[in-house]
Amino acid sequence: MLNRLTRATTIALAVGGFLCAGAPCALAAGKVSKAVGTQLAAAATAFQNGNWQEALNQARAAQAVPDRTPFDDVEINVIMGQAAINLKDMATATAALEAAADSPANTELDPPQRVSIYYNALQLANNAQHWQKVVTYAQVLEPAGKMDDIAYANTAVAYYMLKDESHATQYAQKSIDTAKAAGKQPQENVLKLVMNSQMKSDPAAAERAFEALVMRTNAPADWGQLIGHAWGTKGMNDVLAMDLYRLMFITKSLGANEAGLAGKLANQLRYYGDAVAILEGAGIKGADLNTARSNAAKEQGSISAEISAASKSSGQVALGIAEALYGYGRFADAEQLARGAAAKGKLKTPGEAELLVGMSQVRQGKNAEAVQTFSSVPGNAAVQKVAHLWSMYAQIKQGGASPAAAPAH
Repeated sequence: MLNRLTRATTIALAVGGFLCAGAPCALAAGKVSKAVGTQLAAAATAFQNGNWQEALNQARAAQAVPDRTPFDDVEINVIMGQAAINLKDMATATAALEAAADSPANTELDPPQRVSIYYNALQLANNAQHWQKVVTYAQVLEPAGKMDDIAYANTAVAYYMLKDESHATQYAQKSIDTAKAAGKQPQENVLKLVMNSQMKSDPAAAERAFEALVMRTNAPADWGQLIGHAWGTKGMNDVLAMDLYRLMFITKSLGANEAGLAGKLANQLRYYGDAVAILEGAGIKGADLNTARSNAAKEQGSISAEISAASKSSGQVALGIAEALYGYGRFADAEQLARGAAAKGKLKTPGEAELLVGMSQVRQGKNAEAVQTFSSVPGNAAVQKVAHLWSMYAQIKQGGASPAAAPAH
């Protein structure tokens, strides 16, 4: 699960308080020595004017002055580090702000200024893979109550890289809790960490964590893994399996092998429109596609008459027509017929009609309605699993997310 951890770095520029213009006395309330005062004052002025290169040059000039105090070096490194961030020179920024954070002299700064140094240093240390420094800086920030979900996430990754999985999981959960409290989606890395730790001890919790990951990434690979876990659900049958293939199709998680199986199953179920769309989408040619195209052409020639007759037919017959309409992209008609089939009842697979109503609503962009539909779908465990996964997708679409690019096959 953790083979693709990334470093989530956010650099929060904290320029207030210890950067100022005018006389050296404005820097940290007169604590800067005369030896570097002129250069640091010039650096602060350049910084406030947005002249990052000049600020960096003046800070380096101050760094070359002999007889500097440890506190002088803190101020020099702070200005140098923040100017380098604005210049996107992360190597210089990392070295400077880590030096400022590591210096005992930074205790002479006001608490907010000191916290800003540690927060920025933590993000930069994470980006540079200085894992022990990330942990060390977190131990300063956390008691001060200045850790956010990003800082917790980076600390969790640092602990994981240091092979301390217990603390990695602990900080990953803190990141998740902090993100949720702030109304944000948790970081992808921490969801993977928590899921990894729960995989053996609590599979259900691990699955919930993976669902949270999918809700965040909406990535085809993640959807493919999540849907793959559903095949073995008790009560799964060909109709419900096809609904899972339909979800894989729209989340772009249907690989070539799965597409071939889905096309065969669609033909067996007489969902010829689905078979054509899936097989053509995967670039699969041959007998299955030819069969689907031939039968789809015949069916579409008579389907209008079948729709008219559906009101006098059984619920199962009406549902079969609705399933065909879904495959041909006639989602509004499919929704209407599926509702009628559900009302008539006596269906082979309880919940199939309600599922089709919800799926058709999703394909029409009626995502809020679909979520409500899926929440009241009757049926066995497999029906409920399919409804839950489709509801997740509807919730993502309702929030405006779009599937990531499909992987190459």
